[in-house]
Amino acid sequence: MNPKTKGTAWILNSAVFFATYGVWSHLMGHDFGEFSQAWTRGLILLVFVVLVGKWKKLFKPMPKKDWPWFLVIASIGLNQAPYYYGFQHLGVGTATLLFYAALVIGGYLIGKLVFNETLTRTKLTSLVIGLAGLGVIYRLSLTPAQIWPATLTIIAGLMGAISAVLPKKLSGQYHEFQIMAGYLTVMLVANGLIAYLVKDSLPPISAHSAWLAAAAYAAALLIANFSVIEGFKYLEASIGSLIGMAEIIFGILFGFLFFGEILSATTFLGGALIVLAAALPNLKLPPSLWESRGPKQNNK
Repeated sequence: MNPKTKGTAWILNSAVFFATYGVWSHLMGHDFGEFSQAWTRGLILLVFVVLVGKWKKLFKPMPKKDWPWFLVIASIGLNQAPYYYGFQHLGVGTATLLFYAALVIGGYLIGKLVFNETLTRTKLTSLVIGLAGLGVIYRLSLTPAQIWPATLTIIAGLMGAISAVLPKKLSGQYHEFQIMAGYLTVMLVANGLIAYLVKDSLPPISAHSAWLAAAAYAAALLIANFSVIEGFKYLEASIGSLIGMAEIIFGILFGFLFFGEILSATTFLGGALIVLAAALPNLKLPPSLWESRGPKQNNK
């Protein structure tokens, strides 16, 4: 399997598991508060990755030059608060549109600024098509009073881009579990503190279905994050970000299969645009479609 195919497969796998978040959240119901479900998930996964990492000797010392990158990546464990606030104070469609738009644009920016990737006409066209697909599926509606939650939702999306793309700086040197341990620690501490301050609800141990859904959510997060870190090893940040938009399509599909949600014509159109956006950079198109022709040469 060539590197590009391998990277695509890993990111599509991550998209499937990211898309299951809605399923597990639905099954958890209102038994968990928003921050309680985050810190318990962080605790479960942190214990798991540390125990496995120590057992398999996956962790290794990190020189000072890598600590800034590690700490920036770890900071994405803070994204639960802005994400939650945004979705509480915006319409679901608007919040989803802003979050994913920021996620994809953030992937492009990180690719350019951190990895010095070239943003070709094809990539920029794909970005526009992908954002158009988002706009078709989700409706944008903002009032002046919603500027602050909209800003926080965009910040949450940019933090999502950091979590997906920036580990490229470290993934060739450190195991995925070592990278994940940083933001799982922040997720546990930050959300645990907020949950304590706001007295967030936590179900009793006897609520088996809620805890099983929480465990499944944690497993999905582990697999999704492992897969996305692995996938971006083999792909440019912009290309990987476009492919990652498949999460939206899988999420809609799961909503249809498990909860009977209606698929409209705009859903199909938006999904088709997202697929086209992800596929376009890999299509072998004539250069004349993207580049102006130079002066004709005189062969006499």
